[in-house]
Amino acid sequence: MITLIGDVHGKYKRYHEIIRETERHPYSVQLGDFGFDYTTLKNVDPKHHVFIGGNHDNYDKVESVPNYLGDYGHMINFNGIDFFYYRGAWSIDQIYRTIGIDWWEQEQVKIEGFMKAREIYQQVKPDIVLTHDCPESIAPYLLPPGSRIFQQTTGWALQELFNIHQPKIWRFGHFHKSWRMTINGTDFRCLNELETEILTKDSY
Repeated sequence: MITLIGDVHGKYKRYHEIIRETERHPYSVQLGDFGFDYTTLKNVDPKHHVFIGGNHDNYDKVESVPNYLGDYGHMINFNGIDFFYYRGAWSIDQIYRTIGIDWWEQEQVKIEGFMKAREIYQQVKPDIVLTHDCPESIAPYLLPPGSRIFQQTTGWALQELFNIHQPKIWRFGHFHKSWRMTINGTDFRCLNELETEILTKDSY
């Protein structure tokens, strides 16, 4: 059993309230946009509580945080749950942000990294995928009608993975809304800011 947690955006008090409920949330994966200050994780056990990078994370510091999962990978037996993860997203508002303060050019995985991630994904064919963003074909369901869809690296990369293999479950954040739909056999769910979901073996 693991708990998934939506975007935090620096609301650390509520995040800690969630993970302190140890009987209900003994293990957690936060789905990105944790915030820019990781000192709040100093006493949080990285064997129990981890997070995926989003587009509002500090990429000058995050690599040294034990709770950070990295660019992508396959987590095996995290309290009985296996999952594939992939970080990042494109900031549509980056022109209003300041590099090194609230925006980092590393917010999306480079193509070379994606190619390595794709090899792992093809080999593993995971049942569960956890990301910050979603495949580009899913994004229109999350946006208002008539919204412009920007082509960007992360949405394209996640679409490539989805085309290769359709997992049973795909969870993500980023869009700040609660949403769920089954598409091509995959149960997609977007978690709103600090929304939680408990995954168990029975979930899939």
